Amino acid sequence: MHKILIPVDGSIHSMKALRIASDLATKYQGRLYILHVLLRGKDASDLMALDISSQFDKPLQQILNKAISANLGPAPDKVLRKIGHIILDHFAEKAGNQDVEFEILPILGGKPADEVVAMQEKLEAGTIVMGARGVTHSDSSTFGSVSQEIFRRANCTCISVK
Repeated sequence: MHKILIPVDGSIHSMKALRIASDLATKYQGRLYILHVLLRGKDASDLMALDISSQFDKPLQQILNKAISANLGPAPDKVLRKIGHIILDHFAEKAGNQDVEFEILPILGGKPADEVVAMQEKLEAGTIVMGARGVTHSDSSTFGSVSQEIFRRANCTCISVK
């Protein structure tokens, strides 16, 4: 069975990556492995800008809005972990609707590129499908710095989705 790793962050690009990965899994009898790495270093405004933020419950939205008003800096791990679970629940629902085999992996807390490459090696995944851009948007290049590093280091086929 072909193993496809999908790192997700709640961005529109990672949502598109899931659709592409699902098509590949269907065509090649694959299984999806959906991974989220905590969005460390992101502040409340970055998190509220996520395409998935409409699924945040009212208390979480209030916490993030207060943090934006107070300019508190990066969100704490407790908040990031809650957002991570929301993201994974959303992607599990979407994958379930695609009628493909999938597994939700535990949330990880290290550097995103390190965690994704280590998970690819552990799973022996043959493909990584991920968004070209994540939470932070920059005009400096076509690809985000995390995806560039993963593509450089991973020992498998890597597909970038924009």
